[in-house]
Amino acid sequence: MRDESGTTTPAEGVLSPRYRALSFGLITSVTLVAFLWLGVATVLPRAAEELGGVHLFGWAFTAFMLANLFGTVAAGQGADRGGPVRPYLQAFTVFVAGCVVAALAGNWYVLLAGRALQGLGVGGVLALAYLIVGRAYPDALRARMLALVASAWTLPALLGPAVAGALANATDWRVVFLVLVPLVPVAALLTLPALRGLAPAEPGPGGNRLPLTLLLVLGVGALLAGLENRDPAVLVPLVVAGLAVTLPALRKLLPAGTLTVRRGMPAGMVVRGLVSAAYYGGESFFPLSMTRVMGLDTLGSGLALSAGALTWVTGAWLQAKLDTRGGGAGRHARVVLGFVLLLAGDGMIALAVGTSLESVALAVGGWAVAGLGMGLVYPAVTTIVLSLAPKGQEGAASSGLQLCETLSVAVMTGVGTAVTAYGSSHGWGDGRGLGLIYLIAAACAVLGVAAGLRTAVRRNTGATEAAPEPASRAEHPA
Repeated sequence: MRDESGTTTPAEGVLSPRYRALSFGLITSVTLVAFLWLGVATVLPRAAEELGGVHLFGWAFTAFMLANLFGTVAAGQGADRGGPVRPYLQAFTVFVAGCVVAALAGNWYVLLAGRALQGLGVGGVLALAYLIVGRAYPDALRARMLALVASAWTLPALLGPAVAGALANATDWRVVFLVLVPLVPVAALLTLPALRGLAPAEPGPGGNRLPLTLLLVLGVGALLAGLENRDPAVLVPLVVAGLAVTLPALRKLLPAGTLTVRRGMPAGMVVRGLVSAAYYGGESFFPLSMTRVMGLDTLGSGLALSAGALTWVTGAWLQAKLDTRGGGAGRHARVVLGFVLLLAGDGMIALAVGTSLESVALAVGGWAVAGLGMGLVYPAVTTIVLSLAPKGQEGAASSGLQLCETLSVAVMTGVGTAVTAYGSSHGWGDGRGLGLIYLIAAACAVLGVAAGLRTAVRRNTGATEAAPEPASRAEHPA
């Protein structure tokens, strides 16, 4: 409750009557998109085999992530200009449309269209969830609500792949896209009443970022499409055009010095991109590796995928504990250690799926090691960047981190698709191509070690570090 001066009293919490419906609505919203994000990855290999899309498998993630990037910016700007109600409804409408299109897809290209719609909707829902927390809750409750929103990813991360795999085995992979759709009206009914009372924000200095974001999406799409083409007359112009559009857009959208890995916050942005490529890029192809190379069914691949989520939570807990004990000291060292673990994990998976070993135990063990590394790097580097951001620019820093993450996953999955397409045209087995993808992920981890060393900066006496982030993948993605 509030006293006469309008101050929040200790008796009021995020589940008090004033905020209860909104809190449950936001948690439900994030849980819905988190399950889709994490659970669908388990059933996509079966969908690709049925719809003839194995050679374009990575585009199921690339299309999702590129659309996610655009949806994030569009929803945020729409909420700033006219309030969050309309963009919230639009985001969930597009999300549901994407689920339906994917579930009814008769070929892989239609499913990719559905994935793009899902990504557009998910980007909007997640962007609005954090924006709403910032506007609807007072300072005294904001941190608690952010932690609850972050925790909404925990169960989908731990159980989503296994539940989706079991559901697909018992029914059909298409059911996974639709099973939670009936809960969307519930989330909307809980959330909308509070949203109607939120006024648009004051105009900010950032301007309209949609044109630049659209150029970035188109540029990356052209670049990746070129890499998949074996005809030099098509490949070269598309790659050149893609780079010509992508690089200038990135320079304007990211903090100065990011593309040159300048020490400090810009290096942290690069680290966020590299750790996402090394982990999420591998995650995208892990269920396919388990089914196509190891011969597991959908449930088995989902259980294997959950191993990384378990060790991620362990790594994030360890990072938070060490961060608290050391007052923020040693974060950059844990970033480097995490990348070393990611290198080892991706290397183990490459050996397991790309050679004659074909060892499920080695692959799952590698994925668990990679998850532990991700748990160390992800919260540590995010906290580093936010602690180095100039006062009042933490929101821009967070936006830059999200852009680096989403874009890197899109590029990594697109490169993976190019590798599998090349391997298919040259008679490679599934294992060889997938093993090469994990070697590329391992190379990202090597680059991450170098970038991680550049996150260490000398701080002025009396400077403080930002508080540790909640130990989850709540900002992902993308």
